[in-house]
Parts: sequence; structure tokens; C-alpha cells
Amino acid sequence: MEKLDPLFENSELIAKKVTGELTGEESDRFDRWLNSTEQNQAFFKKIKDKTNFLIRNEQFESVNTTRAWAEFTKAISTERDKKRFAIFIRYAAVILLPLLIGVTVYWSIYGYRSQNHLQTSEIFPGTRSAFLVLSSGQRIDLGKEGVKVMKEADGTIIERSNDELHYKKEPGHAPEEILQDELVVPRGGEYSLMLSDGTKVYLNSMSRLIFPVRFSGSQRKVILEGEGYFEVQKDEEHPFIVETNGMQINVLGTSFNVKAYQDESQVYTTLVEGKVRINPGDRPNDELILEPDQQAVFNKRDASVMVTDVDAIQYMQWTTGRYIFADQPLDEIMKTLSRWYDFTYRYSDESIKTLRFEGRLNKYESVYPILDIIAKTGKVKVAIKGKEVLFTN
Repeated sequence: MEKLDPLFENSELIAKKVTGELTGEESDRFDRWLNSTEQNQAFFKKIKDKTNFLIRNEQFESVNTTRAWAEFTKAISTERDKKRFAIFIRYAAVILLPLLIGVTVYWSIYGYRSQNHLQTSEIFPGTRSAFLVLSSGQRIDLGKEGVKVMKEADGTIIERSNDELHYKKEPGHAPEEILQDELVVPRGGEYSLMLSDGTKVYLNSMSRLIFPVRFSGSQRKVILEGEGYFEVQKDEEHPFIVETNGMQINVLGTSFNVKAYQDESQVYTTLVEGKVRINPGDRPNDELILEPDQQAVFNKRDASVMVTDVDAIQYMQWTTGRYIFADQPLDEIMKTLSRWYDFTYRYSDESIKTLRFEGRLNKYESVYPILDIIAKTGKVKVAIKGKEVLFTN
């Protein structure tokens, strides 16, 4: 039987050399192979080229292996063809070898073996989960099966249906004491609720909403930390107010998204429909009116506000199960994804944070596709270990 090219036997050594995983004995074997011929040295130089990695990987992934194998086995149905196939396969291994080694090295460097490698890792999509803190201090885990109907001290009925809370105001006079409830969404969670006035609120991961069990007085006021999307029930006599990070958002009846995380220096208010008035800090004379498809960016350091035109739908797609990133810094993208998928991330160099990417993702599926897109650009390498993602130059 004809012996295959030594490259085939040394493909694993080549991959380990590039990724720095050779043992002492393997390193000696690799050096002997590398220094044996000039062709080996030229081949290894080509293998290390990043552009070749990307081209070979794209070629590999573009092959419909199931259809190709079915057609091939049909074509070698006779005994004569089978003998020819036995000869062909020995030479095919040598012909395809550069492609196979290139793909092996690419996967090793970028931290992937296949899509299934990440899907079976410790990084999973988030779930519908939250904690409801009643005015009495009782803490209820909404991520578990349990009571479907609750009652507050003032008689307000709280129904839990389809992973959503509904506050239903009982008829009668308003109580003297205004009770406050709190909905807390942890990392890797999301939840929604219907307030007693009919306003619907979607809360994203790592968010917190403090709200009256019943609205009373001349205004409807809630306090937000994190990210929330509001569909406000119209009531011209009782404006709806969202207070967050030193600013107030005043509305009558509208749909808008507010992103106000504690670990970010800016607060983003994006108007989908209707009209809102923004009061930055303690400067009522500087209030701004937002129109649909406008975004106000409030700087927490100096209380300044900048208004820009945007596609507002993009900023509320997380409520419908999608993330859309349009020319955004990598660090901004990772903050969003890590909150939902509950993973940590780090950079080998601070400059990597500002690299800009775009893409879209079904948030209820694996995070792999968007990390794969980032890696394939060639701007940065991506490696995954457990629940940590590492970005390197």
C-alpha cells in the first residue's frame, strides 16, 4: 500500500505548534519535520497566514457534505469503480491536506472546534426570570412554578399569567398609603408586567423597576435602573414619568426604550412613537422634546444631552427576541450579550474594545453565530473557556 504524505501524519503537530500546545517530545518531532525540507518550511509559513485560515474555513463550511457523499457513493456502485476509489482516496488525502490542516489550525486559534463546541459549553441563552418584592418585603421568585394570584395589602390583585405580571386595581376609594412594589430582573433574565393603569413594561437583564401598586395623585411615576421598554397607557391628566440616573422622562401616551445601566456612563432614551419630554438633572430650562425615531443620550458625568436621529425599532428589538447591532463598538456589544447570556469577557489589549462590528442574533439561540462573525472578520481572535470569552489581537 502506498504511503501517505508525511504532512498527514504531522497535521496535529502543526496545529499544536501554532497554538502553543506542543509537549517537549512533540516539539522535537515537529522540529525534525520542519527542518527536513524547504517545502515543509514554506508550507508551514503559509499555514500561519491569517488570510489563508479564513479562506480555507469559508471553503470548508461552503461544502454540502451530505449531498456530495450521496452522489459520490452512487457513482462508485461497481466493483471496478470501488477499486479506482481505493486508489483515488489515497491521493485525495494528500490533495486536500492543506485545506484540512488550515481548518484545523483556524479552529484551534479562534477557540472553536465546531458550532456544537460552543453549544455544549457553559454559555446558554437567558430565560424568563425575575423576583417580585412586595411592599411587605416578601420576595417571590417568578422563575419558578408557584402561586398564580397574589394580593397586596391595599387589595390590589396581582395575577401571574404566561410569565407576565398583571396588576389589577380593585374598585373603591384610593388607600391613604401608597404602596410600592419592586420587580428585579437578574443577569440572564427578562420579564414584563402590566401596571395598574394599563401601561406595559418590558424589563431587560440586570434591571430593576420600582412602581406604585396603585397610581394616585396628579402623576404616574416609576423608577428604573437598567433597561426597560414602555408602552404607556394614555392619560392626559396624569402624565407618566420615568425617573432614572438623575433625569426624568415625561410622557402622556407613547412607546419608548430607556437604557440606564449603573456601569455605563450614558443613559439612552429612544422614542418609537408619540412624544416625550426629557428633563436632564436639575436644569428644568434645558428640557428637550423627542420626536419618533430620535434618541437622547444623557451623559451622567456632566448632565449634558445629545439628540440624534436613529431607527428606533432597532433599540426595542430585544423585546421581540432579537439583538441588532449596527456599527457598534465590541465592548458595547459584549455588555449587552453578557447580561443576557450570563458570561464574562476580557481583552488582551484595551484597543480591542473600540473595534466596531455589526450583526443580528436570535437571543433565544446560541451566542455562537455572532462570535463567529466577529472572528471571521480577522480583526480579533476569539477563544472560549467555560463561561469566559477572551478577545486577543
